[in-house]
Amino acid sequence: MKIFQRLNYRQFGLILYLILQAALQGLHAQEAFLPLPEAQRPHLQATRTTEKITIDGLPDEAAWDKAPVATYFTTAYPRQGNKATYDTKVRLLYDDKNIYISAVCDFPPGKKDIQVQDLRRDFSYSNNELFEILIDPFKDPRLPVMTFCVTPYGTQMDIMHYADFSYDYKWDAVWQAASKIQEHSWTTEVAIPFSTLRYPKNSSEWSINFARNIRHIGETNGWSPWPQAYSETQMAYAGILTNIIPPDANFNLRVEPYALVNANKIDNKKTSYKPEFGGEVKYAINSNTLLEGTVNTDFAQADVDKQVVNLSRSSVFFPEKRQFFLENASLFSVGQSGIIQPFFSRRIGLSDNGNPLTINGGLRFVHQDSKQSAGVLVMKQNGDSTENGALFGVFRYKRNITNRLQVGGMEILRENLAGLGHSTSVNPVEVVDAFWQVSQPFFIRGMASYSGNSLNKQKGSAAFAELNYSATHFFIDWFQTAVSKGYQAQTGFVARDNFINTQPNFYFFTHKNWFPKNVQFFSPQITADIYHEASTGKFQEANVILMPFQLFFTDQSHLNFNITSSWENLTDNFEPVRKVNIATANYHFYRYEFYGITNAAAPFSAETRLSTGGYYNGRLNSYYLSLRAAPVPQLSLVMSYTRNDFKNVGVDKVSTTTHLLAPELRVAANPKMLLSAFYQYNTDARNGSLNARFSWEYRPLSFIYLVANSVNNYYKTPFGIPQKQQGGILKLTYIRQI
Repeated sequence: MKIFQRLNYRQFGLILYLILQAALQGLHAQEAFLPLPEAQRPHLQATRTTEKITIDGLPDEAAWDKAPVATYFTTAYPRQGNKATYDTKVRLLYDDKNIYISAVCDFPPGKKDIQVQDLRRDFSYSNNELFEILIDPFKDPRLPVMTFCVTPYGTQMDIMHYADFSYDYKWDAVWQAASKIQEHSWTTEVAIPFSTLRYPKNSSEWSINFARNIRHIGETNGWSPWPQAYSETQMAYAGILTNIIPPDANFNLRVEPYALVNANKIDNKKTSYKPEFGGEVKYAINSNTLLEGTVNTDFAQADVDKQVVNLSRSSVFFPEKRQFFLENASLFSVGQSGIIQPFFSRRIGLSDNGNPLTINGGLRFVHQDSKQSAGVLVMKQNGDSTENGALFGVFRYKRNITNRLQVGGMEILRENLAGLGHSTSVNPVEVVDAFWQVSQPFFIRGMASYSGNSLNKQKGSAAFAELNYSATHFFIDWFQTAVSKGYQAQTGFVARDNFINTQPNFYFFTHKNWFPKNVQFFSPQITADIYHEASTGKFQEANVILMPFQLFFTDQSHLNFNITSSWENLTDNFEPVRKVNIATANYHFYRYEFYGITNAAAPFSAETRLSTGGYYNGRLNSYYLSLRAAPVPQLSLVMSYTRNDFKNVGVDKVSTTTHLLAPELRVAANPKMLLSAFYQYNTDARNGSLNARFSWEYRPLSFIYLVANSVNNYYKTPFGIPQKQQGGILKLTYIRQI
């Protein structure tokens, strides 16, 4: 490695450029085919029925035999265009209330080849055997695509996909599904109420597609084929559903009240009990327009954040996990996740240190059609002993100029109410953005933003752009971000202040006939993450990652090795963990990392990341190991451990070690009744926390929750922060579709 140590920043970049050029010249990318004319795509006729269909996973009613069959699925991944390894037969019925879909999914005899990770709702797509339904009643690829997935054990997942490649993973629809595992196949039945769907008046033809993830052989196939470079959500490639005559849209109101009892104990004080009531109302004004209201919004059942030991100079990005804010989140999402988002919903209802704040209520209005999308979000939150209450207003509009070009704007207002020694202040943020699908494999998106602050009169601006090109054998993604000094998005996320960030990413995928059968792709990568100071243009830091070796296997396990060259120009002291204080100076160091993960859907699996090398003026060895045991989908136990060994780092040449232990248990009686427990012990934060949750879906999307939380701080906490806090919540939710 001595040759690398003599290279400067520009020389290292030149070598990477030459490697990239050589790799591109050696690739012969298979062109992604264009969508076929509608008449040449597969068609399926919907069949009206008056027979009662029981959703039990067994399509044995006589009506199913009268329905035409959609079959002859084609592979999209890993070998585009091949006949699917196992047959799938799909039928579709409907009546005045529901659409019914059945699927017979062939597979080898026995259950050993069915891989389902666990029985939680909204499961991981890639880690589970599943059957997928994609519906676009408007036959317009610019509009959202409703997606419904079900596993051989009847577990459900629903997603709303958008034309700009964003999605609402936590969109929850009212629908039913059940599955049965047979000797040579697994069968499923799905009932989707028309009241759940959005469709145009007097429609008789819809775009529809069916897909299947055969997990144990790593194959994704579908009824109407699409190119490997894209996903099945590209409905320009979908088949056509004919003879569907849905009922006229009626009054569509969904009421979601809740009641709970909250028990809380702080240190040695007496346990307090507090009943709470609230809920949400969703009114579908028409097929394109939704109005939602929420009162005393509660998120007691939301997943807790996973702790990390942050070794970088940027803020840690914790994703949104609260159901109300996840729905329709894509409409309000602009920017790059983890770098800059002018609006980030976690700024509502959570303090800066992550503690919940009471949300009194709010309204959300969403309209989406083939020409435009619009959204309004208005919320009010109370403060606590560390943060004032606030009012929020978000106003979003997007316009489809052509089939490939969208432009939009967003206004974000936050009014911080007076209190805690501060007067009322307003933080306005304006955003304009655009998305351009230059060609089928190539898109460009970007935004420009401006902020102000009535309290300190600071003003600032920010800009972001992404260029993305996806082909069968290579993938290029380039992010460019600039945030000026003084830019403040108090209802958004910004990784740091006053910076320019450059992130080029180059991925290559190749498969040779002489590869072993269990190897899908060899995929070397070159990526970089470079920061400059925006106000002066001075270099701050760069991490250039060369991954010369990466293998993906048919069971979706993979191995890689990478070398990271880091340049750091510290203008202020930096303290990544307690006791380690790194002085202002210029640093250059190399790190070497090995990563491996086995089949995550297998009964026993493992994931590890081992890295070693320099770290500023010393050395750092990091170890991550996660072991997972899931002998049956009803039971899984994960044990994760992270260790960081610092050697002679910082001003005082400190040698210290941090530990982060995180065991997790999941037990399910069936897909509707689950118990989970998650414990975290962090020596750097000096605390331990436990979150346990029991949930029972006693009717579609109506739950009983029992949640227990405990946080112990193993140090003398400052005033206002409890040493020990325990809580318990019993919550009942109920959904009524009117």
